[in-house]
Amino acid sequence: MSQTPTAPANIWRAADLEAIRVALSIPALIPAVRAINDAMADLEQLYPDAIPTARDELDAIASIDAELAGLSPEQLQAPIETRRKAVAPDALPEDGSLPVKKADVIEYDTELLREETITRYREGLSIESALRRQRAGHAQALLLMLPSLGGWSRDPQLSGHARSLTAALERG
Repeated sequence: MSQTPTAPANIWRAADLEAIRVALSIPALIPAVRAINDAMADLEQLYPDAIPTARDELDAIASIDAELAGLSPEQLQAPIETRRKAVAPDALPEDGSLPVKKADVIEYDTELLREETITRYREGLSIESALRRQRAGHAQALLLMLPSLGGWSRDPQLSGHARSLTAALERG
């Protein structure tokens, strides 16, 4: 009975560098990749217990990215109002036939056959917006563990995040 060896929990996986690059929207430049590699090495050396948490954040971001990629165009937009003009289902005879003779057309007012439906929604988050908020939360948690990468990110929500991690000390 052979068992597959499992990687220790406190060591980075081979695909983690690319996952960090994608999760934090870091460009694929040699200096940026070096910065990611250095940040990973620093975390592995200084606080290896944080690596499983960082990998969990990477997995969560990857699953959200997969959900975002699978959204249809209708799901990417939050509908505010929907209008529909069509024949009312109960306005036609059971066989679905329309008036054929000219005299029949005069007897029926075709506007009475139509119904208009308007649907309005209160302002809310679209599915895409909700998923992007979740993704940003996971990315910010990842930046707490790898703060030196905040300056490399092209995501405006994350690039200024590294500066917000510093504060003046007060003695009292």
